[in-house]
Amino acid sequence: MSHLSIANVWVNSLLRTLHKQGLDVSAIVAGLPGFEQGALRHRGRLDLISARQLWHTAARMSDDSVLGARVGLQQDYRSIGVLAPLLWHCPSVRLALEHVATFQTLISENGVFHYDQQRTNIAAPAMLRCRYEETPAPLAANPQQILSVVAGTIQYIRNLFDQQVVVRTLVLPEGVALDWRELSDLLNLPAKVSGDRFGFDLDITHIDSSIAGCDETLYQLSLNYACQLLNSKQAGSERLLRIQGYIANHGLAQARLESCARALNLHPRNLQRQLAEQGASFRQLKEEVLKGVTIRELNLKTPPEQIAAQLGYSEASAFYRAFRSWFDVSPSQLAQHTRLDSQAHSEP
Repeated sequence: MSHLSIANVWVNSLLRTLHKQGLDVSAIVAGLPGFEQGALRHRGRLDLISARQLWHTAARMSDDSVLGARVGLQQDYRSIGVLAPLLWHCPSVRLALEHVATFQTLISENGVFHYDQQRTNIAAPAMLRCRYEETPAPLAANPQQILSVVAGTIQYIRNLFDQQVVVRTLVLPEGVALDWRELSDLLNLPAKVSGDRFGFDLDITHIDSSIAGCDETLYQLSLNYACQLLNSKQAGSERLLRIQGYIANHGLAQARLESCARALNLHPRNLQRQLAEQGASFRQLKEEVLKGVTIRELNLKTPPEQIAAQLGYSEASAFYRAFRSWFDVSPSQLAQHTRLDSQAHSEP
């Protein structure tokens, strides 16, 4: 199994869960790279912006205000790949939570959990604040996407650690239009609105106690394997970032694989092979860069004709055709969706 396989199993499990919620999965992934017949193909790569597009589309198609929580609670536990045996056989709860934060990117690059231990007074139980921080990108994550991760993680904690740690509170960021009462009922958990991030609070009085039934040998094997996968993913990500940097600095839409290969002292076929090993192609990476710049400029209210020129298109019509193939909507429609997304973070 590779890091690509783990991520793909997660995405396809997500799509099956969205289908169970009555959503048209084929429509959700329409126009996104790497999908065939409504599923992410084997060894395909779903970039961060495309993954967020998927969730924005799903949220717009659904009339369920707590869609993300329902999806998170129904996700197949096996879809987290190598993290499953690693967490099952971890020696302690504290170490298991650290592994969740460390290896989260094997599943998704959308964000990571950060922990902050607190105790209000000596008599009070020790509490661990778990907050989810999304990865910066031109397109912000949809609140339902983050909610799915938080709800799924709460479910894993309850299933794995029994009463060794107890989830005390669901935390929702201020200004996000969500039905916190329905979320509280769905998760059987008190909810509060505080700060600017999603998360939860844990009673960690027994966080350092050992986990019953863990196997030290299986734990070490799983940990070594997870580290190998993470190192491989990070090395591959660095190569992709170098190529995307070349594209960004050499004409964007005009950048070519052959000239990029020369700049990297590689034969074009060698470069293509390296990209294929990461589930990508030069064309796909170029589209990712172009999409990122486009969304950023639309957020700045830059006219589409100026964006086309900035991206290196000789004719605006070519940019409009490319735009439609990326987002399946016009620039004005995407700009409207972007404004609606930002308003969703500011509604009372």
